[in-house]
Amino acid sequence: MYVFRGSRVVLGGCLAFSLLLAAGLGVGGCGGSDDGGGGGTEPLPCAITNVSIGTQTSWLIGVDGDMNVRWDHQGSATAVRIDLLKAGAAVAVVAASTANDGFHTWVNPSTASQPDGDDFGLRVTALGEAGCAGEKTGLTLTDVSDCALTWAMADLDSVIAGGSLSLDWSSQMTGGLLDIELWQDDLGGEPRLVGLVAADTPDDGQFTWDPVDSFHFGTNEWFFLRLSATIVPGCDATYGPFKMVDDVLCACRVSGFRAGSAFSELEVVGLDLEQDFGSGRVDLRLLAGAELVPGGIIADNVPVNEAYEWTVSDYGYTGAERTRFRIRAVDAEDGYCVGQSDVFTIR
Repeated sequence: MYVFRGSRVVLGGCLAFSLLLAAGLGVGGCGGSDDGGGGGTEPLPCAITNVSIGTQTSWLIGVDGDMNVRWDHQGSATAVRIDLLKAGAAVAVVAASTANDGFHTWVNPSTASQPDGDDFGLRVTALGEAGCAGEKTGLTLTDVSDCALTWAMADLDSVIAGGSLSLDWSSQMTGGLLDIELWQDDLGGEPRLVGLVAADTPDDGQFTWDPVDSFHFGTNEWFFLRLSATIVPGCDATYGPFKMVDDVLCACRVSGFRAGSAFSELEVVGLDLEQDFGSGRVDLRLLAGAELVPGGIIADNVPVNEAYEWTVSDYGYTGAERTRFRIRAVDAEDGYCVGQSDVFTIR
C-alpha cells in the first residue's frame, strides 16, 4: 500500500517488504494479521485433554498388569508430568517427565499406600506451561498384589450335616469378597466340586455355615473346604480332609417307561415323579446325552408323587444324540437334589 506523508510517498506492507528483499536487505517476515508480522502461524495454546486408561475405570493392582495412560494434547510442550491423585490431591508421581506424545505405560502401578477406593485419578501436566493440565478422576484401584488367605480353625473330627459350623480365617489384600466351596477328594481321582457354601461373602474373617450340608453327596471322610478371593485368581486356601455325616439325602426319580423306549413327536407319555426329602416339587428338563437341550424346558414346579403327562418334543434339537434322550428332575428349591430318567429315543 501507499502512505502519504506530506510530499512523500512511503511504500508500506508487503510491497515494501518485497522491495527490501530485492535490495538484499534482511528484514522481518511479512505475515498476515494473525502472526504479528513475525511470519508463519502462531502455535496453538497448550491443552491436555481426554486423559484415560482406555475403556477401564477400575484396576486390580497385581492382577491387571501395567497401566497404559493416554491423553490428547496441543501446543508446543514436549514433555509432561503424570501424578496419581486420591480424592483430588496428588499422592504420588507416576512419571516426573515423559514425552508429550499422548501415551505412557505405567509399569507396576500402585495405590501409593493409599486405601483402596473409587476416588483415584491421574493428572497429566505439561512441563513449562503454567496451568496446562488434564485429569481423569473416578478411577477404582484395588491392591491385591499380596493377596493371602489362611484358615484359622481347630482340627475338625467329624461334622454332622444339619448343624452349624463357624468357619474362621485370616487374610490380606483379597479385594473384600470371598467364595467358600465344598470339595471331595479321596486321592483316587480328580478332586470334585461338591457344592458352593457361600459366594461373594464379606472378607471379615468369619462365616457361619448353617446348615452344614453335603449337597446330597452323603457321608464321606474326604471332604475339603476351599476359600478363595472372588476377584483374585489363584488366591485361595484349602482346609481338610474332614469327615461329614449326612444320611438325609434328597433324591429325585423319573420313571413311567422302559429304558430304550422310542417315542414320536406329540405323543403323550405319562411320567411318574418321586422324591425323597425334597420340597415336593421339581423342574423338568430334556437332556441329549449329558447335555441340556437348548430350550428343552418341559415344565417347572411340578408336584411329585403323581403322574405328569408330557407331550413329547425335541424342542428343535438338531444334534446326533437322538437315541440318548433323558429327562432330568431338579428339586424346585434345591438345585443339588437331582435325578433323571432312563434313556429313550425321539423319532
